[in-house]
Amino acid sequence: MKNLYFYLIILFGALFCLSGCNNEWEDELYTRMVSLKAPINRDDVSIIYLRYKPNDSTVTYKLPVIVSGSQTNDRDYNVRIDVDNDTLNALNIDKYAARTDLYYHQLPESFYELPSQTCHIPAGSDVALFDINFKFSGLDLVEKWVLPLTVLPDASYSLNTYKGRQKALLWIMPFNDYSGNYNAGSMYVYFGNNTTKYMTASTREARVVDENTIFFYAGITEELAENRGDFKVKCEFLPPDEVTEIKDSRTGDGTGLYVKKGRLILSADNPALEFEVIGE
Repeated sequence: MKNLYFYLIILFGALFCLSGCNNEWEDELYTRMVSLKAPINRDDVSIIYLRYKPNDSTVTYKLPVIVSGSQTNDRDYNVRIDVDNDTLNALNIDKYAARTDLYYHQLPESFYELPSQTCHIPAGSDVALFDINFKFSGLDLVEKWVLPLTVLPDASYSLNTYKGRQKALLWIMPFNDYSGNYNAGSMYVYFGNNTTKYMTASTREARVVDENTIFFYAGITEELAENRGDFKVKCEFLPPDEVTEIKDSRTGDGTGLYVKKGRLILSADNPALEFEVIGE
């Protein structure tokens, strides 16, 4: 009989423990914290690619704002967001020290607009999108332009400060139909009057000037060169003379990809470069 009582006590104790464990999942296990989703993907910042639009037309980027936790958000949040004027200075000194020519530059206010400084996250949702409007006309991409944002402190929510997740360092990189990385292995660079010995660069990055124009650096000038801006060569793509859609080799259907044939205009703003186009 004593053994029976003993086993019953153990059984009830186990049921009590299991019941207590199950009830724990009904409560929030982690503090809900607010953060910006801007993962670092290049050189300690978050590079974002946005299509270039001419004539001061705006391009809207939607920055995700997140409420973290183990359960679905059960209340409304009004998250305050503003430009962070301090972080870039510390990052530049830590990363580039005396190489001020490589510093990130804060994007001037004339190139962006925050329609609102508050992002509303409704109950039942863990993510909302914060609109940022950009204008790219006249932006010189020789420099690295970053828009630093941060979640402002507020008594109504907690900041997720782990690895700076309350901040977003957005490196703005407009693109058009012609920008990107090109294979430059067949581009030979000669020095002086020497036409037998040459150097090459494996790739060249072409960046946006306007809707139909890109620029790259002449010769083997690198993106990290201190005087890279002096070697800027622009390439304007004129309206194509011929446009042909690429067909699927198996079905013969159109792929939505096109081959364009036309003329280019090459130029350089720096007269000291003595840039000259030989032939057509």
